Amino acid sequence: MLEALDLDPVQQQVYEALVDGAVTVGELRAAAGVSAARVRAALASLEKLNLVGRFAADRGGRGAERYLPVAPEIAFESLLLAREEEIHRTRRHIQHLAARFRAHTAGRDPLELVEIVTGRAAVIRQVDQLQRSAHAEIRGIDRPPYANSDPDRLDPKTGMMPVQAQMMRRGIRYRVIYDTDGLTTSQRFDTDIGAAAELGEDARVMADTPTKMLIADDRIALIPLRAAPNELASSVVVHPSGLLEVLCEFFEVLWGRALPISDYLSGRRPGAPDGPSPQEAKLLALLMTGMTDQVMARQLGISYRTFQRRLHGLMERLGATTRFQLGMRAASLGWLPQAPPEVPARTAKNGTA
Repeated sequence: MLEALDLDPVQQQVYEALVDGAVTVGELRAAAGVSAARVRAALASLEKLNLVGRFAADRGGRGAERYLPVAPEIAFESLLLAREEEIHRTRRHIQHLAARFRAHTAGRDPLELVEIVTGRAAVIRQVDQLQRSAHAEIRGIDRPPYANSDPDRLDPKTGMMPVQAQMMRRGIRYRVIYDTDGLTTSQRFDTDIGAAAELGEDARVMADTPTKMLIADDRIALIPLRAAPNELASSVVVHPSGLLEVLCEFFEVLWGRALPISDYLSGRRPGAPDGPSPQEAKLLALLMTGMTDQVMARQLGISYRTFQRRLHGLMERLGATTRFQLGMRAASLGWLPQAPPEVPARTAKNGTA
């Protein structure tokens, strides 16, 4: 856990052994399971970092040198402050480089405004890098094929991509349009999309989206170059240019037409206290997508028979005999998600909100 402060494994072991009560080289060697020479080298480096104090043998020359740790909350505070200052300096330098980059973009060769990324591994790395580069917002269109669908690329508890969860916890806003094709074959409302909604992702659903897309602020975008039937093999990275502006505007047009679902998935559904239960709200949101009953049951994580029972129970509650009547009555009660009449305000240029 202390690698971020540039302590190697032996230094960590030695310091933690000191915290646990070891005080001599012999005791530290036994506790850490390394040679005396490595223990002494680690102690010397920890002394230089002011993490350890050394005390000579007693006045009679008996006993061994003793080492005591500086209290962790004191010892590491200065290191943490120094590392934070280093990060701030690095961030300021990156911002300076970014300003220089933007200043020279207008004079660049048009061919330099886009770059081609080939190979599944390279595409995955670019997806992660793009998300980590965001200052304010990520916008995306999620549809097959997927380059990052391996189980080891997903959080085992939520099914989310770890990078997205990390960025959202840092305050980066996500607006994502999910294509119904992806919901039918890959994505899950009850895990990955639901987990993202609980973290604050603003999600909408739309059928027949024209392309996958990922945009960081208004600074960089990623779209497929050629998509094989089951694999995303290459992508185009679009830097600040007229093409990037078109892609940003294109997303906003689709966003204004897509169906909001986040509030229904996260339990934040607005409405009267006597409105639908969370289960009913999710079912209604799914009915609006036009997916088959079998797919909707899978999305809810229930059997087909349980889905039918819940659907008929909701119809009885609203006094509907057909799904059309159910939709009409749910809409009249304000139970159904509705897209706002106006397109939301654009994210400001260069990632400022």
